[in-house]
Amino acid sequence: MNTALIRTLLGVVLLALPFTAFAQDPTRTFSAEAGAQLDLDLETGGDLTIIGWDRDEIEVQFTRRGRDAERIAVDYRERSGGLTIRTEYEGRRRNTSGSADFEIRVPQRFDVRLSTMGGTVRISGVEGDFRGRTMGGEIHLTQLTGEVDLTTMGGDIIVTESAVDGTVKTMGGEVLIEDVDGNLRGSTMGGEVTYRNVDAAASRSGRAEEVRINTMGGDINVSDAPAGADVETMGGDIRIRDAQGHVRAETMGGDIDVDRLDGWIEAQTMGGDIEVRMVGDAATGDRHVELVSMGGDIELTVPADLSMTLDLELHYTRDARERYRIRSDFDVSLRESAEWEYWEGEERKTIEGTGSIGSGKHRVRIRTTNGNITLRRGQ
Repeated sequence: MNTALIRTLLGVVLLALPFTAFAQDPTRTFSAEAGAQLDLDLETGGDLTIIGWDRDEIEVQFTRRGRDAERIAVDYRERSGGLTIRTEYEGRRRNTSGSADFEIRVPQRFDVRLSTMGGTVRISGVEGDFRGRTMGGEIHLTQLTGEVDLTTMGGDIIVTESAVDGTVKTMGGEVLIEDVDGNLRGSTMGGEVTYRNVDAAASRSGRAEEVRINTMGGDINVSDAPAGADVETMGGDIRIRDAQGHVRAETMGGDIDVDRLDGWIEAQTMGGDIEVRMVGDAATGDRHVELVSMGGDIELTVPADLSMTLDLELHYTRDARERYRIRSDFDVSLRESAEWEYWEGEERKTIEGTGSIGSGKHRVRIRTTNGNITLRRGQ
């Protein structure tokens, strides 16, 4: 075959291939309409930054990285005032190594849908609806407004200075939600969850919702829960600064601290201390208490005029490090078992405390093993 014919055939093949596979320009600009949508399908993964600006256009800057960077194809498709971006490897797909990083500027009101195989996701300064997942990277959201439903399979999530409702989830990292207005729920399978300065009453619906957190192995920290809290961790401490209405809390291996609670509480730990301070008008609402620890001290402070029926029970084993006691600022009748009893292979004794304060309206039930029970009279 002669050289001229080879060149002709090669030219035909090159023209038939997608233009974007060989696009060298790292910056592209597209017209856009406010309220439209950016769709991202990044099969190659890579870091992604999306920033809102005051123009009716989308600017995309990308950088290919890695051993197989030259085999990464980037495809752009404009539709309905929005844009779809897709990346993939050309040719064979086994043992590929590379990524495409993007910095994208969109109109300040714009929706985002994303699916990426890995990389850090950052979105800031945009109002819209944000949904999708990354298979392995952190998610950072700041100065957003709207609805959020984002998941990472292995990284931290940080949401700050935003007014959003929805959910953020990580399968193996920590979650921080700070300076946020709205009902945003964070969950993790293996890290700490922290709510700090979150105003759930400022949600788009105008209603505050219960704070719900579940983590398989980390601390839970909540600064404010104006509509109550339902939190659970398999292996960490729980700290709630201020809660209204109710608190449900459970940990398999940590302490539970509730600084201020105007309502009722049900809390349990398998191996830690519990400390709760109840505040507010003792004559209003449900204020029942159920606190259980399998191995720690429990301290409860209640309003001075709270009407209670007391049901306190303390078990201590023969090999306990100290002589545990029930201490109370209220009148409590104490009874201690005279003989050692066997329970689950251990010898133990029981101290029971009972009493009725005022009308006895609210039941206060406390149980612990090898720990002290302290009942304090608040202001």
